[in-house]
Amino acid sequence: MQNELRKSYDINEWSILSEIEPSAVGCALCPGSEEKTEETFKIEDKKGKWLVRSIVDPYPLTHPTKFKVKEKERIFNTINAHGWSEVVVETRDHTKELHELPSEEIKNVLKVYAARVKELRNRENVEFIGIIKDNLHLEFEHAYSKIFTLPILPEQIKEKINAFNDYQFKTEKCIYCDIIKKEAKGPRHILENDSFIAFAPFSPSENFEVWIIPKKHYTCISELNDFEIFTLAETIKNILTRLSVAINPFKYGMVFYLRPNKEKDFHFHIKIFQKTLHPTIKEGYGINLCKISPENIAKILRGN
Repeated sequence: MQNELRKSYDINEWSILSEIEPSAVGCALCPGSEEKTEETFKIEDKKGKWLVRSIVDPYPLTHPTKFKVKEKERIFNTINAHGWSEVVVETRDHTKELHELPSEEIKNVLKVYAARVKELRNRENVEFIGIIKDNLHLEFEHAYSKIFTLPILPEQIKEKINAFNDYQFKTEKCIYCDIIKKEAKGPRHILENDSFIAFAPFSPSENFEVWIIPKKHYTCISELNDFEIFTLAETIKNILTRLSVAINPFKYGMVFYLRPNKEKDFHFHIKIFQKTLHPTIKEGYGINLCKISPENIAKILRGN
């Protein structure tokens, strides 16, 4: 079955239906397995050895097929899950998690994010780009994260954009710039440096939720300079290390909120949180991820 985007009968909520199951044969992300995957980008050392690489997702959320609205009526809305889905292999070391890497190596991961987002923005029917990361290893035992595009804007992102635009229209200011000013002096402040601030948000949606926001008004990670990317790497490592002490067992999710393609302005930021039973794409962007179609569920329950 081709992955599909289906809208709920009654509310503005979308689900991705994907029945592709991970393979249990070896680790496709370890050095020596490069021929098993299709590479899209990499960062190498001076000897030509890859340090971080992005590959076409073997278990994709979206596919680069022709964009098509398959069914559209009042209660049935289906779009083929058009887009691009990539996996970022964060390290050569099969045993290391992101927060255990040196800041310089985390910086390389962020540089791959920035490069891929910049390139993917220019492709057809890309309205939204998401970056999701967790340490549950549901598809690979190796440390990895995902970048994907969608031809629609998830409702949760629409709400953030509408709030941003409404605040800007009424005050001629950026809501996130004002949040930074308030939280820099408040009881929810955790840490800050020259480029970023990290704090526990006033109204969290998850346990141990932390926001990281650039102090300068950047719309996307691809706008950061080299020093700022390194500073962001240090900030992420610092927060993840603190969370690893506070949460037992340490299970977390991380999502990036970037300017959607059709928007002129935004203030990009990152949310890190304690993992629940929901997929990270649901916790971060409000998109459901279903691994078995309702048609197959009905077959099973009918006893076919």
